[in-house]
Amino acid sequence: MSLSPPSKPATASDDETGALRSVVSLALCIHLFCVATVLASNFRRSALQERLVSVFGAYTKLLDFDPDQTPYYYTLGRLSDDDTWLAIDLYASADQPVSEQQIARRLRLPEGGSNWLGDRRRAFQLAKLLASSADPESENDDVTGEIARAVGGWAMRQTKNQRAVVRCVRRMSQPFDLAMLNPGFPPDRPTDPAYDVTVYEADVWSDEDGQVQVQKRASRAEVAPRQPAPSSDK
Repeated sequence: MSLSPPSKPATASDDETGALRSVVSLALCIHLFCVATVLASNFRRSALQERLVSVFGAYTKLLDFDPDQTPYYYTLGRLSDDDTWLAIDLYASADQPVSEQQIARRLRLPEGGSNWLGDRRRAFQLAKLLASSADPESENDDVTGEIARAVGGWAMRQTKNQRAVVRCVRRMSQPFDLAMLNPGFPPDRPTDPAYDVTVYEADVWSDEDGQVQVQKRASRAEVAPRQPAPSSDK
């Protein structure tokens, strides 16, 4: 009968290694749980998820693990998922109508860059909020007016101009079945300007007191149909 060699007695270093492994494993589990929670709570967050995210926020936001409700899915097929941006035409004079002036400068928000940049993400959220508030089913002129005033005022201060036209533009998505595409929409160029539709438009200018004023431009649906002139025949 063979005898097995005697086992080595546990040492203090082995105990320390085992304790360190336990601590690292626990920290890794907590880290993965925090990251999984903020990612799972990024869309249609429940009340429980909201509380958990607020608890983990000190850790996940400090290390940029929290998308902070920035969409990371491609699309859900909703209008709110379509690309939306702000287009700003700037004019030198506040006293003349834009039809009598040349455009001094054009801006687009957001501009190029990574979608994870803070300024770009804020511009996307602002454009989506303006488009949502301009929706006829949930229209809120107070919100749209304040956004147009803030954006137009900022653009005029940055470029030293006195008048601006602020537009919110949405790029419509192609249908899944391209056979259903309406005439005039190129199927091979989904970024063609034909897909762009202006959902909100407003004039912004500086008055004689230096205050920024805003006036929404009426859409075609809001313009009363022209009545035919009465006939002169008797």
